[in-house]
Amino acid sequence: MRYLIDHVRQSVHRTTFANDNCHFHTTPAERREFSEDQTYIKKLIEEEKYEACTFCNIISVKPDTKDM
Repeated sequence: MRYLIDHVRQSVHRTTFANDNCHFHTTPAERREFSEDQTYIKKLIEEEKYEACTFCNIISVKPDTKDM
């Protein structure tokens, strides 16, 4: 899984589902980063208080199938 990290808004985006609603495009390119490192992403969210984008996060895009 590939992620786009917006260091200005402190948000993490799924590159597959990122769209205009995410507003990462207003962040300068030098303040954005791509990563596939799950450990790094988890650290940003849990320790650095970055937020998973609600517009492209897999939870908000993919339906919960455990109740189906």
